[in-house]
Amino acid sequence: MIHVLSPRRRAAASGAALLLAGAALSACSSDAAAGEDGYLVGFPALLSGPAAFAGEPLAQGAKLAAAEINETGFLGDGVEVDLKVDDLKNDPAVAISLYRQYVADGASGVLCCGAAETGALAPLIADSEVPGIVTSANRAEAVQVPKVFSTVLLPAAEGGMYDTFVDDMVAAEGYETAVLAVNGDSDAMTIDGDVWEAALERNGVEVLERVNIAMADTNYTGPATKIAGTKADVVVSSMLGGSTAQLARALRDRGYDQRILTSYGASGDALFETAGAAMAGVAFTTPFAAGYPGNELAEEFVAAYEKEYDEAPDLFAAQGYTAMWMMAQGLKDAGDPDPAKVSAALAKVSGMESVYGDLTFVDGQATFDQAGTYLEWTAQGELAQLDLG
Repeated sequence: MIHVLSPRRRAAASGAALLLAGAALSACSSDAAAGEDGYLVGFPALLSGPAAFAGEPLAQGAKLAAAEINETGFLGDGVEVDLKVDDLKNDPAVAISLYRQYVADGASGVLCCGAAETGALAPLIADSEVPGIVTSANRAEAVQVPKVFSTVLLPAAEGGMYDTFVDDMVAAEGYETAVLAVNGDSDAMTIDGDVWEAALERNGVEVLERVNIAMADTNYTGPATKIAGTKADVVVSSMLGGSTAQLARALRDRGYDQRILTSYGASGDALFETAGAAMAGVAFTTPFAAGYPGNELAEEFVAAYEKEYDEAPDLFAAQGYTAMWMMAQGLKDAGDPDPAKVSAALAKVSGMESVYGDLTFVDGQATFDQAGTYLEWTAQGELAQLDLG
């Protein structure tokens, strides 16, 4: 069983290993063999299209981790990881093509799987040679050990962040009625919607309407008019962040000024650029917030990211960073670029120190036993921590 160390402790451990290696004069280690070419890791990322607000920071977080891995000598003396990031253009077919190219190029692993391409790409990885780590898709069924792993925290898990969030918000704000808005053409959002609805009903909240909105919709006049007309105490959005921002703007335009609860997909600054002050009162729970780091590792990550990119990291950046560090542990433990050995090494990872806190892996899926941080958007475009008294 392997427990992944924090970057600072990884660097210290790697430095000690390098000193010992130099003194021993024994260059026949697996690290030395891997050092001839290093390790190639592919990343088909969502760098364009409606999901770029998530894909760009995901890629930046992964790149920052790769730089740290190489700068600290984590993989061994002279051994580096080559992270190749390509735009999948919001097209699952392109993601599949890129994965096959990574395999042909000799990749040891891939980072993968946003909401759009998970259904197509994860099964291919499970049946292929090169293992993958899911970076951002909240889909438990994507994980298939020993080929597909996930560092994504699943807020919809029973007793997880959604359940706890609804319990706490209902107790604090006393909702009696709710409307649920769902991206009905997304399996993941539909499943999450069921979890939200069950949590509301468990707390005695009557769900007046369940309104389906397609992910590609841009005209929210009809849904917003219908929802505002219910005069529900709260709206719960089980939708992608962009959809939530557009719905918030349409609801505020129609005079609906009640709370909107949603997922951490609504955490990106780009969403405030979409909806402006209409985002005020949109609240969510998140395992990571740059303004409210939960541990020393998170503080260090925020500082490094801000130095590199001149902006604060969001949750997506944290997800890319965390996934790349888990991949690095698999590469290091394998000591060989052979994907089969990397798969076997990843399957042995049992825990990980992360910017969220300590993670535990159960059948290849990261789990987290904390409620997260409760945040809401202000009219000034800031994320403020909720005080539930």
